[in-house]
Amino acid sequence: MGMVRDTTELGFSAPDRVLVTCGPAVCGLLLTAALPAAARWLLDLHIGLPFGPVFRVLSRIDSPWELAIQAAILVVVGLCVTASLYEHLTPVTVGPDQLRAGPVRLARAEVAAVYLDGDTLVVLDRESRQAVRCIPRARRRLVAGTFHELGYPWQDTDPFAHLYQPWPAASGVLPDAADAVLSARAVALRKKAAREATELRATLEKLGYSVRDDRDRQLWRPLVRS
Repeated sequence: MGMVRDTTELGFSAPDRVLVTCGPAVCGLLLTAALPAAARWLLDLHIGLPFGPVFRVLSRIDSPWELAIQAAILVVVGLCVTASLYEHLTPVTVGPDQLRAGPVRLARAEVAAVYLDGDTLVVLDRESRQAVRCIPRARRRLVAGTFHELGYPWQDTDPFAHLYQPWPAASGVLPDAADAVLSARAVALRKKAAREATELRATLEKLGYSVRDDRDRQLWRPLVRS
């Protein structure tokens, strides 16, 4: 986290940065020694194991070059995990006049509400659209405290949660265009196509509706101008 007089950057704290940067690779190195020993121990129990061939292969790893290859593979996997965390956790900068989350900039005057949906930071604009939806790199307490301190309209929960209703396909309640977007988004969610689902959320907001996910259900509401 870096701070100046009027602006706060909600990034990783120093310990979190070390943990995220080095932790996965270090875990890979530790597993290099632990996995073969654990596999041999489990095989000696003579119990039915899922993926038995995998345990047998791991149990035979004992020479230095085999351990070195395994270590290299696990470290690369750890580095990929680190890269994924840096990609999916968003740095957020909050100032008295505007905030920035990744590529999105939003003037303070356009912010109607700010809250956390689980670990996800949501910023609603004056038409109740989700102008920002991201997982910040900073911890929850720091995120909430910073928005409070800088006078943003922080909410403990979604202020429009009571307006959401379940989306049933072809219900006739929504216009055909909105219903078609929600149908396409349901397919994207089943395929775990996160980027496509996000793009369809934006498309739905252009039609005058907001959507959020409740496990495997989509909930919708009309946008509310403030």
